[in-house]
Amino acid sequence: MSDFIEQLSPLHTVEREEITKAFREVFALSAGKRVLFWMLEQAAIYQDAFAGEATNSTNYTLGRQSAGRRLIEMLDAVDPRFYPALLIAIADLKTNDLAAAENLAKQQEGEEYDVEA
Repeated sequence: MSDFIEQLSPLHTVEREEITKAFREVFALSAGKRVLFWMLEQAAIYQDAFAGEATNSTNYTLGRQSAGRRLIEMLDAVDPRFYPALLIAIADLKTNDLAAAENLAKQQEGEEYDVEA
């Protein structure tokens, strides 16, 4: 692998460094983690690709999953801890979202009672 990196042109070296830097910056933000996870969900990474007799549907899902795997590969190339950390961060964000939704529901429930009174 180091032989390959040594053969990169200066332009490719700069591009590789810039994309790595961009991934690190995006991953540093909770919003960036949400977007990365959403992209993985859109790529059907967490779905079963098999669609029975519908081979076109299976192939379509496999294509989407290929794009998702490339994203995971990039995360691993930047830092092998990014993808596992992403899964943990998303679990925490979903827990926080659930708590916020429950609070919102309680507030809306309280507003309904205030209107009727």
